[in-house]
Amino acid sequence: MLNSVLQWDPSNFSEGNVTYTVQYKNFMSEFIDLCRRIYFTECNISSIPAYGLFHLRIRAEFENKQSHWINLTFRPFEDTIIIPPTVQIVPTKPGVLNVHLKSPSVILGGIIYSLKDFYFSIDYKMKIWMKDYNSEQVINENAPHTFHVISGLYPGTTYCLKAQVFIEDLNKTGEWSEAYCIQTTNSDPDPVAIMFILLTVLAFFSFCCCMIVCIYQRIKYSFFPSYSLPQHFIQFLGQPSYSSQFLASQLQGEDHNYDTLIVLSEESEQCNSELKNKMSNIKLER
Repeated sequence: MLNSVLQWDPSNFSEGNVTYTVQYKNFMSEFIDLCRRIYFTECNISSIPAYGLFHLRIRAEFENKQSHWINLTFRPFEDTIIIPPTVQIVPTKPGVLNVHLKSPSVILGGIIYSLKDFYFSIDYKMKIWMKDYNSEQVINENAPHTFHVISGLYPGTTYCLKAQVFIEDLNKTGEWSEAYCIQTTNSDPDPVAIMFILLTVLAFFSFCCCMIVCIYQRIKYSFFPSYSLPQHFIQFLGQPSYSSQFLASQLQGEDHNYDTLIVLSEESEQCNSELKNKMSNIKLER
């Protein structure tokens, strides 16, 4: 079902407040009330199924008096008026416009539906013209999608555009949107400005790298400090031959008392006895 409203002109009956009753039926059913004894001159008929042919009738009523029924036929899927799409225009390159379209939505029972929930082949028709010029210079554009690029326009010129929905299967068009006017860009971006932006980005990147290195060095110094030996230790250890001779001379200049040390291993009882005899003959030297 579609969000449909039936509207009519008020009755010229002058005796009092007139009410209205609206009914519908298909070819197999009896008439069913859609709105009964209302004072407004419109009735929401969205409860009618979207597909099929239906008969509507409406009459005016005052107390016990009624007017004649006014009859009409209604095909919700085909007769519903399609409201305009939302249009957004963005100038990009010189003489080029990017057009963003948004198809109208349908709100039924608090739920938002897309037109594609009812119509499967939706296209868009657009008209574009230079502002303050006659209609002979209108350019017609067809867009199968909601994004369309219009090129070949004059740079630095104001153009106006309007759009409508087109249902290809039914050869049905919706209402035109209001005209949106915008000026195309005059020239390509300034190379000097682009170079300035690139240099600014490069300088900022270099600054960030330097900051990261400094922070890393500070963290490394705080948690992993480096220690170095005194200089005279480094010079002494760098001359191993001199150090060996010095130690040897120091050892030769002094008399040292020492004991004779023999390392023995037990292999058998015979070896043990021999070793005991040798040990008894060893004299300690001082």
